[in-house]
Amino acid sequence: MVLAAASSGAALAHHEAGGQHPAQTQAPAVGAKTGKGTGVIQHIDREKRTVTIKHGPLRGMNLPGMTVSYLVKDKAMLLNLQPLQNVEFELTYENRRYFITSIK
Repeated sequence: MVLAAASSGAALAHHEAGGQHPAQTQAPAVGAKTGKGTGVIQHIDREKRTVTIKHGPLRGMNLPGMTVSYLVKDKAMLLNLQPLQNVEFELTYENRRYFITSIK
């Protein structure tokens, strides 16, 4: 079962079993939206500037818990992250793209 994914390839969904299968999801309303969440890092791709996070529901975004690869706004955000690290993050949806603006 695909849990969810963002449009425009900015975020990719994963099966709980770990397979990658992009899918479309309903985007939030027009304009920038920001949400906060917590989760566990599953994978980091510094070249593609993405981090895959298994997270719970995102407050402010109307997104359920899922495992998704998100772009980060600044590549430097990935420098101190490790797989299986618990994180708190802020996610923004703007111009039909999801991206992480803060992660710690």
